[in-house]
Amino acid sequence: MDTLRIQRMNMGSGLQNASGTDKAQPVGDLGVWHVPQYMPGYPTAATIWPRVVIIQCEGDVCPGYEVTPELGRGEYLFFLPTRK
Repeated sequence: MDTLRIQRMNMGSGLQNASGTDKAQPVGDLGVWHVPQYMPGYPTAATIWPRVVIIQCEGDVCPGYEVTPELGRGEYLFFLPTRK
């Protein structure tokens, strides 16, 4: 995948207060991607570690995701696209 887009979600993936999609950026050669996202709460002094959300994509467009408490604390949230 050279280009990947993800749906914007009000409390999750993509630019806030906008509709449509955002272009995702690959994170090195790890197979995960990143887009700007809603980060609830305030920055903490807690250990920072990444979280990965698995998303089923069709072609080069992926549905968005919402940031939920089940994802746990973390400053970096990436997504792993899979094929339907």
